[in-house]
Amino acid sequence: MILDKAYRILVVDDAKDTQLLLEFDLGTAGYQVTSCDSGEESLVFLDTLAIDLILLDMYMPGLSGLETLAKIKAQPKSAQIPVIMLSASTDEDEVVASLELGAGDYVIKPYVAKVLLARIRTAIRLKEKTAQLEYLAKTDFLTNLNNRGSFFGLSSKAISLANRAEQPLVVAMFDIDFFKKVNDNFGHDAGDQVLRAFGQSMTEVFRDYDIVGRIGGEEFAVCLPNTSSGDAYIACERLRQQVEQLSINITHADSKKTEIKITVSVGLVLADDDYLTIDELLKQADSALYFAKENGRNQVIDVASLTNLVDIDDDPIRASLMATDNVLSVTVGNAIVLNYDGIDFEVGVNNVLGDENLFKEILVMFYQDHHLDAQKLQSAIQEQDIASAKHIAHTLKGVAGSVGAMALFEATKALDIAINDNQQDDFDGLFSLLSPELSRVMKGIELHLDVS
Repeated sequence: MILDKAYRILVVDDAKDTQLLLEFDLGTAGYQVTSCDSGEESLVFLDTLAIDLILLDMYMPGLSGLETLAKIKAQPKSAQIPVIMLSASTDEDEVVASLELGAGDYVIKPYVAKVLLARIRTAIRLKEKTAQLEYLAKTDFLTNLNNRGSFFGLSSKAISLANRAEQPLVVAMFDIDFFKKVNDNFGHDAGDQVLRAFGQSMTEVFRDYDIVGRIGGEEFAVCLPNTSSGDAYIACERLRQQVEQLSINITHADSKKTEIKITVSVGLVLADDDYLTIDELLKQADSALYFAKENGRNQVIDVASLTNLVDIDDDPIRASLMATDNVLSVTVGNAIVLNYDGIDFEVGVNNVLGDENLFKEILVMFYQDHHLDAQKLQSAIQEQDIASAKHIAHTLKGVAGSVGAMALFEATKALDIAINDNQQDDFDGLFSLLSPELSRVMKGIELHLDVS
């Protein structure tokens, strides 16, 4: 069989004859082989070499095979490397122990070369399929940038690191101007081409370690670690200019060709508060983005420059929430009321038989009881306190539905299900979707009600 690439296998066995035999059989099959005599030595190799699979002897002096396996799986760098145990023993307890510690397979010595090679191929294919699925779960299918969940998760980690290292960090939001007209005039295929071209421009302009993501529709965001607001402004302006020069050629069904030109509006914010979360920073950046779009588009606005322009408690978040796109009028009976951001007011009032004043009191209690739930949930998840996380998510889900916060209800429901099913790999991604929605709802309540 011809291998797709040069895979490297680490053989860990204190028997020299076994090493030589494996090196011959694996080398003949096209694998690169590195051999060592002990578990201790294997850990050194794993720290310095890119290894695709490990063949690990069960019985060795010093660290045993099981002890070595436990250390391999405990290290983030090597935890995902498939391990096949080799042993002359057929002891069922040892087989079970190795599989429970994370080994992918168990082969009895003396091995049959054809069977071992088949198991190696299967283990490598499984690893690559798993890596591909993990990539797809974190990647926007259209632009190949981070998707919303991945962007929130990575940015949250970057903010924590920046706070610990006392380094500056900037978050920026981008919205393609008049994107709806592209879809309306040229169709969604053309819109997809525009999104791909814009995503490519972001990849070209920002650094490899900047966190770039598509967070919905024509909205994109970037988190720039260890970056001043001045340097971030320069980078965003460079992107704006590059996008302005883009020529996106599309072909219609009648074979006519059209050139599409686009521009982008940008809002950015410097994280100057250790306790700000990514969703709070995005809300501030969004307020600057809103200002950019309302005042001519195709420009970069730093939220700091709005301090003297916004006349709502000098708070750009509140200014953004008061914009007509976010706060709408609805009719309940004969009264005109404001829709609270993230809450269907009419649904909530109907749940208390049309008593608007009672519903407002309920919203105040909802705020007082649950506005810190994001921090509590995050702490419970980080500390693996499953009981507390389950209680918080389950309670928040029920109350969110009763007050008409349906997007928050759905986000909390998804996390609640994952917690009940103990799907711990999904916790961070689902929390990153819940947290900004909870913040949005609470900000909306703050605007209209006295929650002190």
